[in-house]
Amino acid sequence: MTAFLPAGAGTTGGAGTTGGAGAPRDTAAGAGTGAGTGGGHANWLSAFTIQLVVAVLCVTSIHASRPTVTYRALELGASTFDIGLIQAAFSILPTLLAVVIGRWVDRTGEGAWMAVAMAFMTIGGVIGTWSDSLLGLGLSQLVMGMGQILFLVAGQSMVANYGPRDGRDVRFGHYATAHSVGQLIGPALAALVIGGGLWFAAGGPLAALLPATTPGQAFLVTTLLTAAGMVAALLLPRPGRRGAASGTVRAPQPGLTTMTRQVMGRRGMPAAMVISIIVASSVDMVIAYLPVYGEEAGLSVALVGLLLSLRGVAALVSRFYMQHLIELLRRERTLALSMVLAGAGLLALPFVAPSLEWVLAGLMIAVGLGLGLGQPMTISWVATISPRSERATALGVRITGNRASLLVIPPVLGAVAGATGVVAIFVVLAVALLGGAAVAAVTPFDELAERPDRPTGAPAT
Repeated sequence: MTAFLPAGAGTTGGAGTTGGAGAPRDTAAGAGTGAGTGGGHANWLSAFTIQLVVAVLCVTSIHASRPTVTYRALELGASTFDIGLIQAAFSILPTLLAVVIGRWVDRTGEGAWMAVAMAFMTIGGVIGTWSDSLLGLGLSQLVMGMGQILFLVAGQSMVANYGPRDGRDVRFGHYATAHSVGQLIGPALAALVIGGGLWFAAGGPLAALLPATTPGQAFLVTTLLTAAGMVAALLLPRPGRRGAASGTVRAPQPGLTTMTRQVMGRRGMPAAMVISIIVASSVDMVIAYLPVYGEEAGLSVALVGLLLSLRGVAALVSRFYMQHLIELLRRERTLALSMVLAGAGLLALPFVAPSLEWVLAGLMIAVGLGLGLGQPMTISWVATISPRSERATALGVRITGNRASLLVIPPVLGAVAGATGVVAIFVVLAVALLGGAAVAAVTPFDELAERPDRPTGAPAT
């Protein structure tokens, strides 16, 4: 447990809690969670620990199901364009609803939405398990995408709001590390099941109840993981409606369009969105199209799973040292260098002979190290510059940009790959990452975080 303690988080002081239900929220630097909370520090740390468990289960499921969708679609005769459409279905509802969900979370709290998120993920997994058509696979991704957006907005808001302010970067680093664990386990788990199937599916009384295909069996495993995550999420604190505990009357809230313009009008926010979109798209396209490249190049399912898992290991390592890198290099330089590293790895990857497995592994490690930092760093930065009352909404705006790009980019790159070959996808991603690195290098993220541009009377807390 001490591994998750930010500097100064162990002290106690007179700061009270505002989250309700004994769950301390966003305390000042160096101030604990109040003597009157009955062990407030332990309460927020317990909630954070449960969050880490839910994150590992959810992300493992997602990163096992994404390549599983590709392999199942290939079994059903899908083209690269078809695969792009199916993968894009994952981002339809997030694109439309992320900002709305952010408003819901800002008003009602995060805990209950985490359980709802896991329920959607479980339902999507059930659909994928028994689907025998491309339309069914697309529907499974649509439902799972809804679950993931709820998980992302509520989870990121909870990490930002629960615990000391000066430990926010550290908490996001640990939260991102939990995601990396899932990214590591997920592809390997999918490869294991797809490559050999579940041992109890070969015969016995359960065999008739299980999917006949190994991708279907992999979907079943992901469903069980998200069901376990739903149970764990029910243990998270669920404070009452914001403002109800103190009896205060909420000021009228601006509409979604006004709020979105307000968020995007903050200095540095467009640059953060560009970087976040490029990194998110690169991660998603590598997961979706490395199996396609592997099929064309003659790589085994096990090797593709290993390469994706190595990317997850590398991302885990980079996120563990994220705070140290920010302190050493500053945020903008760290972002720029990480994107250059990932871009160079993706540019070289498809031109390496398939027999040079160790070289492929080294390049995927470079890609993972580079792609591991962009998301948690931009999330933490957006949370820092946003007032408490609209933090989940701002995170929702950021996610909307990510998901809108993932709605458009997969079918576009799928069409490009169909015309020119899958190698073109890796080249396009590399060029985008190098362009994003240039944007990061000229944006003073640290300076803007220290003196954020906020509406009058709306201090960040």
